[in-house]
Amino acid sequence: MIERKISRFGVFFLIFLLPLCALAQKGEKIQTVVIDAGHGGKDTGALGKLTNEKTLNLAVALKLGAYIEENLPDVKVIYTRKTDKFIELSERAAIANRNNADVFISIHCNSTETPNSASGAETFVMGESKNEKNLAVAKKENAAILLEDNTDAYNNFDPNSTEAYILFSLSQSLYQTQSLDLAGKVQQQFASKGRHDRGVQQAGFLVLWKTAMPSILVELGFINHAKEEQFLNSEKGQTQMALALYRAFEEYKREFEAENHTAQPEVEEKPAAPSGTYFTVQFASRDKKVADTGKAFNGVKEVDVYEYNGAFRYVSGKFTSKDAATKRQTEVRNLGYKDAFIVAFVNGERGTIKQAEEALKK
Repeated sequence: MIERKISRFGVFFLIFLLPLCALAQKGEKIQTVVIDAGHGGKDTGALGKLTNEKTLNLAVALKLGAYIEENLPDVKVIYTRKTDKFIELSERAAIANRNNADVFISIHCNSTETPNSASGAETFVMGESKNEKNLAVAKKENAAILLEDNTDAYNNFDPNSTEAYILFSLSQSLYQTQSLDLAGKVQQQFASKGRHDRGVQQAGFLVLWKTAMPSILVELGFINHAKEEQFLNSEKGQTQMALALYRAFEEYKREFEAENHTAQPEVEEKPAAPSGTYFTVQFASRDKKVADTGKAFNGVKEVDVYEYNGAFRYVSGKFTSKDAATKRQTEVRNLGYKDAFIVAFVNGERGTIKQAEEALKK
């Protein structure tokens, strides 16, 4: 049981927190996301036998940003760091606030005192540490401030003081409901890929403390668990985790905007441009070419196939409007292809969505 005492320091600390509770609600669209690769530079984070936390965090953060930039061009992606650089915890939140971000995602890896004693992924939101394990995770991540030259931004916060964390329960974000929604979607995606689901948790993280938007902190896995470190250190593992985060973010964005009545109106499906520049919806990939697509993909309209990176990719439709492709994406997902996503072709070759949009404007 976490002891509940509030000292004189606590009263002043609480007064300092109160203005954060008066923040206005965010807008009706998800336009900007800040991706925070935890630790960096002189702060290595947790250590494994093969690598360290700061390196894994950055690798997944960059992959996540790339997925968003390619598939959701209406979303601006901002990184707190794109290189091995030390960034103060308060500055990470400040970056999000200065850019009026709609979502903040902080990426980390966990560790335990005893190697190989725990495994799995979990996602945290700002709140009271309900148990000693959550408190321990928060203390470990917040210890980064001990490497900072100036800690005035934290009002003399002691990352090793249990008492200080109790006060965090009084500064729960105005966006906690939205944060919990996004965190739940992240964990669902992890679980769907076979990752051990440690659930959605709450704890007092300084990096989430001052963010004025829905914010989550993701622990990808345990770096001092041999199998998990090997997985997270692999290209396959990093891609899988980044893709799971992207899909959770995309689902959160889609549902949030639909609920706020900002979903785009239905758009007439237009034929592809003669130049071979168009959008399409990829929904399946096979090592061997399917002989009868009608039978194999029952219900999917206008199925076509192209070969890419040694596999046969199956797509539906050709559109000169990304909005029309988005409509088809929804239809295909409703048929059970939950991972369907939009791809673009420019002059008959696979390209990026941004390239296709620019080409179609000409």
